Amino acid sequence: MFVSRDREKLLNAIIYFLRETNHCHTLKLFKLLNFADFEHFRQTGRSITGLDYRALPKGPVPTKLFEEIKQGGAKDLKDAIHVIQVKDDITDELLRRDLKARQQFEKKWFTPRELKILARIAELFRDLPSEDMTKFSHENKKPWATVYNNGKGRGHLIPPDLIFDAAPLMSEVPNIDPEDLKYRKEMLRDIA
Repeated sequence: MFVSRDREKLLNAIIYFLRETNHCHTLKLFKLLNFADFEHFRQTGRSITGLDYRALPKGPVPTKLFEEIKQGGAKDLKDAIHVIQVKDDITDELLRRDLKARQQFEKKWFTPRELKILARIAELFRDLPSEDMTKFSHENKKPWATVYNNGKGRGHLIPPDLIFDAAPLMSEVPNIDPEDLKYRKEMLRDIA
C-alpha cells in the first residue's frame, strides 16, 4: 500500500526554508518551494511536496497552500509556522505575510537527493529578497514565464514537465531519462 508523506515533507520543507533563508514571507517561500519541486521533478519525475503551482502575476503559487495560509492553516501548519500579517500603517492594507518556524526541521522525511536540493536552493537564494528572485523565476523558458505568457495564462496550472526546457539549478545532475519518466507516470497513474 502506497502511503504519501507529502504533507510531512511540505511542512518540513517550509520549516527548512524559514530556518535556512532570510527575508522569507509567502512570496519568497512559494518561489523556494517551486524551485525545489521543479528541480526534483527534473531529476526524478516527481516533486518533493506534491504541490501544484499556478501562474499568478508575482510568480508560481501553490494555491491550495496559499488558501490554507490565508485561512489560518490546519493544526499541523499552525504548529509548524507562525504567520505574521504585515499591514500598511496608514491604510491597514495587507502588505505581506511574514513566516517564522515554530518547530525544528526533521530530515527523516527526505531522501538524500531531496535534502541536497533543499540545501542548494537555500544556498542560492538565502539572502535574496523575493523581488530579486522574481527576476530569476520570470526569465524566458522558466515554467512560470512560459505559462503566464504576459498574463494570457494567468491562473493556469504550471505543468512540471516544462522544467525540461529551462536551465537546471543543479547542472551537475542529469535530467531523468524520458523513458523512465514515462514509466513512472504510468506507475503513478495505476496507483492513483
